[in-house]
Amino acid sequence: MRQQNCSQHQSEVLGNAGTETENPAMGRTNATAFDISSFGGEKAIVVPAYPDLCFPEVVFPTRRVALVAGVEKIRELVVEHHRLLWHSPLQPIFGNDEKHFWKAVELTADFHAEACGGPKLYTQKRGHPHLRVRHFPFTIRERDRELWLDLYVEALRKVAFPLEVAEEYWQWIEALSIRMINRRSTVAPPVRIPFRTIAHQLRQ
Repeated sequence: MRQQNCSQHQSEVLGNAGTETENPAMGRTNATAFDISSFGGEKAIVVPAYPDLCFPEVVFPTRRVALVAGVEKIRELVVEHHRLLWHSPLQPIFGNDEKHFWKAVELTADFHAEACGGPKLYTQKRGHPHLRVRHFPFTIRERDRELWLDLYVEALRKVAFPLEVAEEYWQWIEALSIRMINRRSTVAPPVRIPFRTIAHQLRQ
């Protein structure tokens, strides 16, 4: 289901019965209100399906990104981004073993370079990326994603990533980052950050 249809679908599923409730595991969520005293009645109680999070379309970069920026520039970007992450409030996500962290960064750099048209180093080492599955052990909320993207903007600027391919790269990681959210903290959809809203920062 495409993202633009999610709100409509959610409304159709919940109808007028949707109410905001608290779920200790997932934070706030919409669910159908019902009276617990009606359990065990003549009719079965049915709580309708709820589309908790709709993923947007993810368009991977073309080989043009690697040809214009170069594989080393892509790797430099990934390393700089993770350097910023290590010194940010998101650092606890990665644990305390800094040596292990930087080994993982090398794999991430392999993945980004390959995704942009570089050599297939990542798939040779790890096979299919299975990004959402690999990230699930780590708590990633909407606000974590937003900070992750803020630091990406800073990294793009610091390494002087070529502007002619920055938009193509950004469109990929911005949409992909929504799929990494695995602990909902709000019923609102994740904030979209189109390239036009950050382009001026990259020109500074």
